[in-house]
Amino acid sequence: MAFYLVPEFSMIGFSALVDPLRQANYVSGETLYRWQVVSEKGEAVVASNGMSLIADCGIDQEKKPDMLIICAGFGPEKGQSKRLQTWLQQHSRKGVWLGSQDTGSYLLAKTGLLNGYRATIHWENLIAFKEVFQQVEVVEELYEIDRRRFTCSGGLAGLDMMLYLIHCQRGHELSLSVSDELIYSHMREGKAPQRMTNALRLGTNNRKLLKVIEAMENHLEDPLNIPTLAAIVNVSERELERLFSRHLQQSPGRYYRAKRLQRARSLLQQTDRQVVDIAMASGFGSAAHFSRAYRQFFNVAPSQDRHQQIRRS
Repeated sequence: MAFYLVPEFSMIGFSALVDPLRQANYVSGETLYRWQVVSEKGEAVVASNGMSLIADCGIDQEKKPDMLIICAGFGPEKGQSKRLQTWLQQHSRKGVWLGSQDTGSYLLAKTGLLNGYRATIHWENLIAFKEVFQQVEVVEELYEIDRRRFTCSGGLAGLDMMLYLIHCQRGHELSLSVSDELIYSHMREGKAPQRMTNALRLGTNNRKLLKVIEAMENHLEDPLNIPTLAAIVNVSERELERLFSRHLQQSPGRYYRAKRLQRARSLLQQTDRQVVDIAMASGFGSAAHFSRAYRQFFNVAPSQDRHQQIRRS
């Protein structure tokens, strides 16, 4: 296997991919897996946590692997280059399995190597990824394996994906032994959700509250009014207000607006759509109304926030 490191890659994501291979070799007593770390020119690469990892070689020196995984994190566009695209395309033509971790899916998609494939990416990037790469069948799953393409959402999702690959390649018993060595008692399936449920996140099992929040999340572009939300769970508007106040310490209107603004921020920072388009896609009637709400919520104007994100990337 070859692991290609993009500047500001996720160290925990990279480790989650490599350590299961090391443990598989250890448990089996055989060298079942070999790997090399690759960077564009063979230079050390700085991860998002500030630590540097020394590469074994550059693009021109690596040996043809069976599988190649792009490891990324913040600002995957930093790793984009014509040289990388050519290299990936060459490997694709040779039948190499191509994979990605976290936002590495962006670089595969940018090269057109995910067109017609199912693929996933970190949940923060899902909305923009779907919009920019419409020829990719984007799924909101922990990891996805589709023919010779395999992608995972980042973090410990890579561990689940590698355990599954070990299971497929070397058997269930070995994958269980590797999991035990890593003190990982619950191997998650690829279709498992990336994020915890609203019930766990919000610390409540109130069915009416959760049903209203689900309706809000399904109607960010075309917001439902408070009477409609109350009617969904057969309560009065006043009772709905009390429900949100008791469990979330805020009104339903304020909670709903925050959800819409968070969606808007993802679109603003991850796409090149016009502000007015983002306003409409987030349920605001005008760019002016959207800008006021955005500034009030994030303490920065939409245009400035996009500029700052570009500089951070």
